[in-house]
Amino acid sequence: MALPFIAESAASAIIGNLVSTCFSYLEVYPAPFRGGMQDELERLQHALPQVLAVLTAVEGGAPDMVENKALDAWLWQFRDAVENAEDVLDELEYYSKLKKTVEEARDGEVRGLLSNLKRKFNSVFNFFSNDTLKRSREAVKGLDRAVADMGPFLQLVNGFYGPSVKRQKLEDIMKARETSSTVIKSEVLGRDKERDRIVEWLIKPGDGDVDVSAYTIVGIGGLGKTTLAKLVYSDERVREHFDSIMWVCVSLDFDAAAIIRKILNYSHSTSLEALHEDLKQKVTSKRFLLILDDVWNDDKTMEWEQLVEPLKFGQRGSKILLTTRMDSVADMAAKAMKCKRESLNLNELEESDCMSLFNNYAFLGVNPDDYRNLQLIGEQIVKKLGGSPLAIEVIGGMLNYCMEYEYWKKILEEDKMKLQEGKDNIMAVLRLSYDHLPTDLQLCFRYCSLFPQDYTFKRKKLVNMWIGSGLIPKSICGGQRPEDKGKEYLNLLTRKSFFTCTTYNNGSKITKQYFMHDLLHDLAQSVSRGECIRIGRDDARITIPLTVRHLSVEKLNVPSIREISVLKNVRTLIASVKEDNIPEFIEVIKGFEKLRLLSLCNNFDFSKSPGAFDSLIHLRYLSLPQQIVENRSIGYDGLTNLVNLRSFDVSNHVIRNIPYISKLPFIHKLQEFIVREENGYKISELKNLKDLRHLRIDELENVRSSEEAIEANLNGKECLKSLSLDWSVDRSNCTEADEQLLDNLCPHINLNKLCIARYQGAKSPCWMTGLSLINLTSIELRFCQQWEHLPPLGQYSSLQSLCLMGLYAIKQIDCSFFGSNSRCAFPSLKKLQLWYMRNLEEWIGIDDKCMFPQLHSMSIIDCPNLREIPTLPYSLRQLLISKVGLTALPTINQDYANNNQEHFQALESLVIGECEKLEYFPTDFFGKFNAIISLCIGDCPKLTKRGISDIQVPSVLGVLSIGSCGELEAPLLWSANLTSLTRLELVDCARIVSLPPAQVCAQWTMLYLLSIHNCKELSSFGGIQALVSLRSLAISGCDKLIEVALLQQPPFPNDLGQKKNAVDCLLKLDYLSIDHHALLLLEPLRSLSSISNLTISDASRLTSLPEGWLQNHTTLKELHIWNARSLLSLPLSMKKLCSLDVLVVEDANLIQSLPDLPTSLYSLKITGCHPVLKEQCQENIGPDWPKIAHIPDVRIE
Repeated sequence: MALPFIAESAASAIIGNLVSTCFSYLEVYPAPFRGGMQDELERLQHALPQVLAVLTAVEGGAPDMVENKALDAWLWQFRDAVENAEDVLDELEYYSKLKKTVEEARDGEVRGLLSNLKRKFNSVFNFFSNDTLKRSREAVKGLDRAVADMGPFLQLVNGFYGPSVKRQKLEDIMKARETSSTVIKSEVLGRDKERDRIVEWLIKPGDGDVDVSAYTIVGIGGLGKTTLAKLVYSDERVREHFDSIMWVCVSLDFDAAAIIRKILNYSHSTSLEALHEDLKQKVTSKRFLLILDDVWNDDKTMEWEQLVEPLKFGQRGSKILLTTRMDSVADMAAKAMKCKRESLNLNELEESDCMSLFNNYAFLGVNPDDYRNLQLIGEQIVKKLGGSPLAIEVIGGMLNYCMEYEYWKKILEEDKMKLQEGKDNIMAVLRLSYDHLPTDLQLCFRYCSLFPQDYTFKRKKLVNMWIGSGLIPKSICGGQRPEDKGKEYLNLLTRKSFFTCTTYNNGSKITKQYFMHDLLHDLAQSVSRGECIRIGRDDARITIPLTVRHLSVEKLNVPSIREISVLKNVRTLIASVKEDNIPEFIEVIKGFEKLRLLSLCNNFDFSKSPGAFDSLIHLRYLSLPQQIVENRSIGYDGLTNLVNLRSFDVSNHVIRNIPYISKLPFIHKLQEFIVREENGYKISELKNLKDLRHLRIDELENVRSSEEAIEANLNGKECLKSLSLDWSVDRSNCTEADEQLLDNLCPHINLNKLCIARYQGAKSPCWMTGLSLINLTSIELRFCQQWEHLPPLGQYSSLQSLCLMGLYAIKQIDCSFFGSNSRCAFPSLKKLQLWYMRNLEEWIGIDDKCMFPQLHSMSIIDCPNLREIPTLPYSLRQLLISKVGLTALPTINQDYANNNQEHFQALESLVIGECEKLEYFPTDFFGKFNAIISLCIGDCPKLTKRGISDIQVPSVLGVLSIGSCGELEAPLLWSANLTSLTRLELVDCARIVSLPPAQVCAQWTMLYLLSIHNCKELSSFGGIQALVSLRSLAISGCDKLIEVALLQQPPFPNDLGQKKNAVDCLLKLDYLSIDHHALLLLEPLRSLSSISNLTISDASRLTSLPEGWLQNHTTLKELHIWNARSLLSLPLSMKKLCSLDVLVVEDANLIQSLPDLPTSLYSLKITGCHPVLKEQCQENIGPDWPKIAHIPDVRIE
């Protein structure tokens, strides 16, 4: 079936543009070349309103309700004609740009291709009289034929898609989706938690400021939103709490009057005013619950307000419960009710509940035990249904009609596509959501079928692909940039629950990822047939229709290359090409004249075929694999033919070797433009690249004059968001030249991010001191070794991130750094980095104004001469100081927000390392900051307790690392307040002789990981047997602990289970790593009740394994022995380790034979083995081969 393929506004723009363009050409062409075109153009112009009427009808209707092959065929014919017209317009613009380039080219810069073009386009007549005119005439004729064939369909379309029929069809759908509050409890599984959560919200007291509150259940079609609402409706707690409970199925048409009539159970029509009065009387002084099921509307503000108005007369504590597929409905409900947004995003059913529900439907009326051969297939089918109750019910009911193995197997192999048969199924429900979208959004949604299921979408990439493939033409953007329109589309699809958005914060950047539910992916594939095709590795039998526009092939081989070679309308190609098949692929791709987007993965080596895509003049998006190329002399001249490119994702090697890149005026990103002195690579090539968003310029020393720098026109690039200016290393006597050059590289005021690297000037550029770049949010100054005086960066009011790295000439940061023109310095700064400032000695703060009021993260690394840091604000959350010459930590007590309580607990992470001069903390530090969750102090041997009477770390501390920190080692460790501690690391702690006793350790109830390394004086484990949550323990380099262990007698007793002095050990380790086997003799390791993984990291003195200890730990799953050069053999009792999966012995050069090994063993690895052992274990012939033949993974080497 043909799809709405273009919004009528876009079609109108294309056809109207072609008509007007061709009329203008007819004025300059002689009559013989017109060939009747004028008559065709006039007919097109006259018929355009009727064409748009057809498109509007198709766009506004529901195509799946009407089956008419003739109409479908005409829509495809018309689509071909419109797209041909679009291609012609694109081509005309392309040749116009080339002609302009030739005419403007300087004689010294015209080479090869340009010279040929100059001869070819010597006159306007020659330029337009040949292929271009022919294609224009063909496009006009194609549209004329399509319009001529439209006549019989105009009335037909009005009949099928006209308003009266559409209303009837929508009423049918709404009737089919009409719901009631009745629920069959035996059919409801797995929703008890969700039901209880909603019920608890419903019966709790209402918000003091709001009379009526709203709660929304959000989820894609088929997840059971209505069923859950029914459960809530029938819950006894709800029925007892509310005086009146009302249920209304809203469906597609959100009409306040219609909804109120349903609430009042009116069948007659009456005025809205009368309805309001009746509803007011019904709810006044009553605590009511109104359930609005299947709500779609998220934008009819007036209708919402008219519905809510009389409901406000209900008793305080009244509630409204909604179900919807669109997250945006929850926002609208909260806005209309003027209440806090409350919602539940309904997830898929758990696997066990899915199976129970499936069995209820698939084995209805029969005994499941009589069909055991079907149960395994049923489990596999259920796993494919995405936890959707509706899908499970539909499939289960379908399978129940035929309890035959062959039929069930067929359904399994065909996946969920069988669901498309029949009108009351999950795809029909989801299709309803799809049909509700505007045509532009439908196009973008269908396009997503090119990606595999569970694909993670990145916003920028997906939007750029939509634009590149022609789904968002400029003609529909109005005054917006296509990128902004694309983001708007993605947000709308997400709000309407076609995507799920997840936000990730890695500390420095917040990113969003988008996901599409499997069933929605199936819907996208279903509605895009004939238009979008994705062929996976196992889809060799799929036939590609000739109408396909967007194609994704996971693995292109010779047969598939031949199959796609006949396609003439492909606009998008996403493919992975086998290396051996690249020559054949290149020949085929040259014939894809309509291609807009090309994305190749994996093995494609562009350096071997640099001219492969030079003829694809319609390309907007080109993405090729990132590769390291040894031959750096390869040129990519032909890429400048692709004058329409916007997204250009190729390796830096390619970017560096494109001459005359100015001929690609629409590219958005130039990640490595290397300036050269030769023509075609000068900085002036950047002049006309006005659409750049991201630009990095390297080897700026090759700019030979201020005039060249000015000609780059950085100041005129309004769209530029990030700019990196980079010089080469190892240059001398260039201070003055660099300063003059940088002054002439002033970017536009809209710039957000600026990086300057290896600049050798001593002073700041005038445009930084002049504070003209008011929109800067990020500044990085890297290895500018001669830069002596920093600009007044504190005056950049929008600056959020500042990195100063390798500025060796900076000795002092003073008041000039903060600026003097405002009362607050760095008002928006959140992240500050001072790295490798080797000569920085002094950092002077300012007393008369605030600084860093929003600072969240600060790191100072390798500033060995910096003696003092000014007072920092309470807003600070992360502080890292490493290799700094401080004697005392900075004070943190500035509060510029006048809200001590808000910022008092802000500091969450503190890392202090390799500060050899550091002597003390502020006296009130440990008492003041009670929100620290991560504290790491190491290699600060001079630290003292000066002025600190008691060290009590915060109770919320989750990570504690102590290492060589003087007098603070033991007090930090022995803090009894570590109730939230999950990770503890002790490294190089020379003052710790024992771990805390059991009464202290017993309070560390959350401790999961304990690591102890090179604590030479440690001689006792203390009370670690009380660590009930400890699962990972690693010990190494603790010499005195080993000495104590070696004194234990007997060395490895076989009666550990009956020993009298065993401690009461609560340890249940998953992982234990020790560097000496004797440690197993120490309590509580000696009495471990459970362990899964044992690693002996240094077994150089171990001649035999501790057999007695192993016999008491039959739950062991993995055993790793490193450096086993003294180990003579493995014990005979190895066979008793009945749970052992993995055995690894490294450097086992003395072992010559193996004992019988446990049958559970899955992996055996013995490295550095004796030659005899290798012979013993030879496959099928070695004497020890029977002992290891059952092990799937064996490596003895």
